[in-house]
This record gives sequence, structure tokens and C-alpha cells, in this order.
Amino acid sequence: MDVVTSMNNNKGVSKPHNNNGVGSKDTRRFLAAFEVWAQGIPNLRALTGTKPVKSVISFLKGDAAIWATPIAKNISVHTSSNSIPLMYPNWANFRSAFIARFETADPALYQGKSSVASYAATFKQYSDRTGYLDTDLRDKFYNHLTDRVKDRLVHSQANTSLLANLIAEATRIDNRLNKQFREKAPLKTVTPATHHFQPINAPFTAARDTKPWMLMPPAL
Repeated sequence: MDVVTSMNNNKGVSKPHNNNGVGSKDTRRFLAAFEVWAQGIPNLRALTGTKPVKSVISFLKGDAAIWATPIAKNISVHTSSNSIPLMYPNWANFRSAFIARFETADPALYQGKSSVASYAATFKQYSDRTGYLDTDLRDKFYNHLTDRVKDRLVHSQANTSLLANLIAEATRIDNRLNKQFREKAPLKTVTPATHHFQPINAPFTAARDTKPWMLMPPAL
């Protein structure tokens, strides 16, 4: 019995909704729903090997489907020739990669208003604990860069296929953009504040409401 036939035989649990990889909460929810549903599929319930990977790919759409296309092709080629290594040999590997690619585990992983160097330092602290593949971390880092850096990376001639190379090139671009901004920014002329102090030796000036008789010397 193949995977598709098994999928059609599980009528006890609803199939998971198609997922496009958008939204951190949706990513976890989708994977959890798939695993619960797969428990009712004889060929999938163990959640080992590539069968659950092939199955879950059939529920992907949009960006998630585009991301998973090379994985599906890799499984197909491996089936024909065992000499071709699998990108993700089992469900656990694929699950970790899917989360790394489409889930935002920490808002600090966005560059935001930070420099690329600062963002990269924060990203490395997180990525060192995940155990994810370099390619997945590279994609995650790229996706959370600012648009202005991404726009320049499109025209860059540097090889940014590896995370380290991407960080180096993105940092170089960011530094150059910041330098150009500082050079174009007009210098602001600071005008000293004008203070109205009464000179120490200034002649006495009567107040406006002073009456004439108040200025007369006292009678002897």
C-alpha cells in the first residue's frame, strides 16, 4: 500500500490544512496537526524515514512548496539511485529544517533598526543552539534582513550561498549604505543661545510701575 492510498484510508482524523510557511504559530500548528493525522496512517505512524517527508510535502503550497521542491526531487533521485545522499534522511531532520526556515523563534532575529553586524551577533547566539543546517540558517538570516540590504544583495557578485559569506557581504553592504547616508546628511549649524543678562555695572533703571515720589530722597 503506497502513501497516497494510506492517506485516503485515515478517516478518523481530519487532514491538516495546506500550509504556505507564513506565520510562526501556523508552522507549529501545521506540524502538530500532521503528526496527529499521520498516527492513523499505517505507513506513516512511526514518523521515520522519508515517507512522512513525502507525505507532508503534498500539503505545502506557496513559498513552502517552492522550498520543498528540491527536497522532493532529492527523495525521488535517491529512490532510483542510493548513491545520491538524502538531504533529510528522516522526519526529524525535515521537521527541524522546516521550523528553522519558516518559524520565527525570537523577534530579536529580525534586523529591524539594528546594523547587520549587531543582528548577526544576536543571530549567531541563537543559531548555535539549534543544530540546524547551514543552508536553513542562511535562508533564515537572509529573510530577516532589511529590504534595503536585500535589494543590494540581488546585484552583488559575491557568493552568498553559505551563512558566513552572506553575513560578510550583508555587513559590507550595510556599512557602505550607512556611510553614504552620513555623507549625504546636511550638517546642522548650531546657533548659540542668546541670553539677556543685566550687566554688572549697568545704570539703574526704574521699573515701569515706580512712582515719581518713590525716587525722591527722604526729607532731612
